[in-house]
Amino acid sequence: MWTAEEIAAVVGGRVLRSDPTKPIRGVSVDSRTVRPGDLFVALPGTRTDGHLYLSEAFARGAHGALIAADKLIHLPEIAEEGGRATNCIAVPDPLTALQELARAHRQRFGIPVVGITGSSGKTTTKELLAALLSERYRTYWSPGNYNSEIGLPLALLEMPAEAEVGVFELALQRPGDIALLAGILRPTIGLLTAIGDAHLGFFRDREELARAKWALVESLPEDAWAVLNLDTPFVADWIGSLTCRTVGFGIDHPDATVRAVGIEDTSCEGLSFEIVTPTERFPIRTPLLGRLNVYNVLGAVATARELGVPVSRIQRALAHARPVPHRLELKRSRRYGLLLDDTYNANPTSVRAALQTLIRLRVPDHRKVVILGDMRELGPHAVELHRELAAPLAATDEIDRVFTIGPLAEETARALADRGGSWADRVESASTLEELYAQVRARLRSRRNLILIKGSRALRLERLVAKMLP
Repeated sequence: MWTAEEIAAVVGGRVLRSDPTKPIRGVSVDSRTVRPGDLFVALPGTRTDGHLYLSEAFARGAHGALIAADKLIHLPEIAEEGGRATNCIAVPDPLTALQELARAHRQRFGIPVVGITGSSGKTTTKELLAALLSERYRTYWSPGNYNSEIGLPLALLEMPAEAEVGVFELALQRPGDIALLAGILRPTIGLLTAIGDAHLGFFRDREELARAKWALVESLPEDAWAVLNLDTPFVADWIGSLTCRTVGFGIDHPDATVRAVGIEDTSCEGLSFEIVTPTERFPIRTPLLGRLNVYNVLGAVATARELGVPVSRIQRALAHARPVPHRLELKRSRRYGLLLDDTYNANPTSVRAALQTLIRLRVPDHRKVVILGDMRELGPHAVELHRELAAPLAATDEIDRVFTIGPLAEETARALADRGGSWADRVESASTLEELYAQVRARLRSRRNLILIKGSRALRLERLVAKMLP
């Protein structure tokens, strides 16, 4: 809980129409979701401006607002005597003020705080780690994908005083994002899930992208520790530069101290394997699918064990784990068979991992089908990276048919057709969701299918999944 004067002192603002009887209990950037007692942050956007919704925010019970000082002249809600708008804090930039307020809230806690980043697996690892830590601690973790320059501060400001550990994810889109977010969060533990090609279009090359993610672990103080996937590019080469304590996990790298062995990933019932460390060995069973989730489990387990969660409780929590919606989520359709809903997002690394999952799964008498949408934000590398996906598809005889949607995914289809053989008859491309669904209905007449659906979020392929269910 804050007073308007305390917030103003933190963010370097001035309070207009102060009302000390109205303490601030929460923060919102959306006037439609303001709760009584909230501080409304009026953010300018590309489509609209939060300052236009001050009246609505206060009508819903806001106790204050962060507003841009240069817009005061245009805000009658503040000038009018007797209006609802009170505790308005004028600042040079409301977003910067929101971030400063989150930094100040973070300073109230002397607890372990985990920051998670990576090209894939961030949200799943966050949810897994939160489940494991909840077996021992009062654990707070960021909701949904609150992982951006706006989302992370909002999530951090919601962390309650009674929390014993916090778990947050940090998203990268452009250079400098992770450094900014790490400076707000000040994690005591940094967990790096993977380095791949997501958002490559905003960077010169893969190494620059990797360096941007590496900013999380470089931000850690000497008394912190980093939990790192040693099987991912660059990490093993850079780990020696860190001054904090490090814990490496992986499947293949010989220096990983937390390893997975005996992986069984062919059953739709889920994964089973053993975790081996220098001091212990124990089995894991989880309903999650795919080798990528082995890494997510390893990162979560490595962190949980360092924080003292007993093995038996880790095993129990993982046995009841469920996939995050639209991330390798197995669904059953009476019309089409089994759907692997991996529609949340897509980049070359995650697409290859999803294809490997599909290929490895064993479902008797089911044919395997791929529905692939564009991978976005790859910049000048986009066409090349889409055409490269033809190689893992053509290298196996497990895939019966491929559908694509979008001009970039069509490059994958063309690359497959260029290989000759039967691919010309086994791949189809669509430009709209309706066209794609018509193709699927026409071609998939049997109920015995195992269908992977994957594409960038902009394509909203979850709508196709909804059409194919129940």
